[in-house]
Amino acid sequence: MNTKKKASTKMILMLTEFSNRDKNATDAALKLAAKLGLNLMLLHAYPITVNAQSNARIENTKYLSEIDRHFDCEKERLLELLKTNYGGVSQPIIKSYSGEGSLSENVCGILEKEDIVMIVMGGRPARDNDYLFCTEIDEILYKTPRPVLIIPEKMGLEI
Repeated sequence: MNTKKKASTKMILMLTEFSNRDKNATDAALKLAAKLGLNLMLLHAYPITVNAQSNARIENTKYLSEIDRHFDCEKERLLELLKTNYGGVSQPIIKSYSGEGSLSENVCGILEKEDIVMIVMGGRPARDNDYLFCTEIDEILYKTPRPVLIIPEKMGLEI
C-alpha cells in the first residue's frame, strides 16, 4: 500500500511588484500556502514597451533579467522563512511568472493554465493618484472567479 502523500497542484497566486507592501502580503500568502498544503505562485506583470526612440528588445531583456533577480531573491527569502517558521507543516513549491501587459490579463491567463484557488495582493492606504491601482483591483475582482485577499501593508495575517 502506497502511503506517500501526493503533492498538491493547487496554488495561491501572489501578485507582486517587489515592494515592502507586497513583502508583507507575500509572507501572508506563504503562511496560508504552508498551512493549507498549497503551492505558491508569484506573479509580476509589466507594461508593454513601445518606444520608437529606443531599442525595446534590449530594454525588455534588461528589465526581464532584473525581474528574474527579484524573483530569485524573493524565493530565497521565502525558503528561509519556511525553514525557520514552518518546519512542521507542508512545504509549498514556490513558482514565479512574469508577464507583459496588464495585471488582470496576466491573472486571467494564469487561471486558464493553473489550478489557482485564491489570489493575494498587497494593499495600501488610498492616495490621490490611485486611479490605476484601483482600476487593476476592480478588473481582477470582476474578471476572476477566485477569491481575492488584500493584505494591508502594515498588518499581518493570523491563522
